[in-house]
Amino acid sequence: MISARLLIAACLSAMPAMQAAEFSFDLLRAKARDLAAKPYQSKGTDLAAFWANLSYDQHRDIRFKMESGLWWDQGPFSIDFFHPGWTAKKTVSLFEVTGDQSRHLDFDTSLFDYGKNKIPAGTPPPPGYAGWRARTHLNSPDYMDEFLVFLGASYFRSIPKEAPYGLSARGLSINSGLPGVAEEFPDFREFYLEKPAKDAKTLVAHALLEGESVAGAYKFTLTPGVETVMDVEAELTLRRPVQQLGLAPFSSMFWFGENTHPRPYDFRPEVHDSDGFLMELGSGNLHYRPLEHTENQFRHCVFTMESPRSWSLVQRDRSFASYQDVEAAYHNRPSVRVEPVSGFSNGKLHLIEMPTIDETNDNVILVWEPTPGPEVGKPFHFHYRLKWLRDPAPSGLFTVRDTRLGNPVQKPDEVLVAIDFAKPLAPEKKVGDPKWEDISKLKPVVTVNQPGVKIIHVGLSDMSMANVDALPAGLGRSKDVHMPQVLRAFFVLDPGKDARDLDMTCELQDEDGKVVSERWLYYWKKTH
Repeated sequence: MISARLLIAACLSAMPAMQAAEFSFDLLRAKARDLAAKPYQSKGTDLAAFWANLSYDQHRDIRFKMESGLWWDQGPFSIDFFHPGWTAKKTVSLFEVTGDQSRHLDFDTSLFDYGKNKIPAGTPPPPGYAGWRARTHLNSPDYMDEFLVFLGASYFRSIPKEAPYGLSARGLSINSGLPGVAEEFPDFREFYLEKPAKDAKTLVAHALLEGESVAGAYKFTLTPGVETVMDVEAELTLRRPVQQLGLAPFSSMFWFGENTHPRPYDFRPEVHDSDGFLMELGSGNLHYRPLEHTENQFRHCVFTMESPRSWSLVQRDRSFASYQDVEAAYHNRPSVRVEPVSGFSNGKLHLIEMPTIDETNDNVILVWEPTPGPEVGKPFHFHYRLKWLRDPAPSGLFTVRDTRLGNPVQKPDEVLVAIDFAKPLAPEKKVGDPKWEDISKLKPVVTVNQPGVKIIHVGLSDMSMANVDALPAGLGRSKDVHMPQVLRAFFVLDPGKDARDLDMTCELQDEDGKVVSERWLYYWKKTH
């Protein structure tokens, strides 16, 4: 009796080998333009019923053999492949590029351990892989850690050294978060992986993207490390107009934090992949917006910008005590910084925060919409750099650390806002005397977008000693480490009976009116 695995292997061996073909990024761009000039053709799953109907546990029991990876033991990088099934039903075409020649990578069942799965006799293999991930010696010379994943639509994730996966990036978003408008999810349909030299520090991959409204070519150049740096060069061509084209899109998760009211009934103080959105304007000014979640309500904030220097989704709270989750390790989730290179002169940053009932769904979307948008049929070029990192470099300003809101005692119609600013954000080695600011020379400056709202009181307190216990090992007054200076700006306002939402800002200024902190931005919604 012939086993199912042997039957599959026989089917594969009977397939004709794909011949090598010429490849370059210019040829891929030309292919995308040609696709955009033709009607869209939906790609089916083409999976046999057994693969298409795999349960979560069955699919999870299929494991790629790491030592079977592309380029394993041949250089600094290795590539794993994902087996299609369960929710990953779409397949992609993968190619290895050597020099100026590409070779198709046929599906190979011998690369996988199928565990307890019993594959019915005669079941044909999947037509391709569901996606891929890259490995390198990121944390140790003895183990090839994964640091990059492309799986599903145009989604991808990466990590820096000593960090778990967190938020996700996408190649493109279309009509994200628009009420009553269906979102479109273009797919990366083909990947071309350049074989690296033995001493290479970077990995280069190309991708062909296609959706109902667009086709495009992408080039990703990745350098993993303490900061994993990814250059993204792309050309898109629209088939038809779209309401919102989102470049450099990100998806993250924010369920609840210290500023969430009401909080879910959960043993953990906070649950989120990211807790803030940091913008570096063309002027160099830094604006910080804490993320928030309002039960059963959408939040959509639009920031019109000209030649921004960068923007980031950050996980700023690094204290384990804030999460109390050993398994998820939310305190170690990575941040990501977007640095525009070209094609981002004018546009709008859309921050969309959607309601969620738990932590299993990404409910935060951040996208850049160029204005004016690309013309139909005309190639549009753009280039940006992603830095997957732990924390952005210190700016020299007081940095927003925590945001808390509530009602003053026995005054349910008023709102008390407390914002902690820290400089630096974390302890640092002593160099000379502490560089602490004289609090008597600083003041919070608060604005509210509705003139009828009364600001009753504004104040500033030095919370540095109160935060000693937050330092590692209770360092406190250490001879080796400067504790951060922590200042709490607070204000009380009366929103009035009719106000349902407010835009507020707060920043610290010195006696000469010089800004010495990030500008805190907040979108308040009445929840009770």
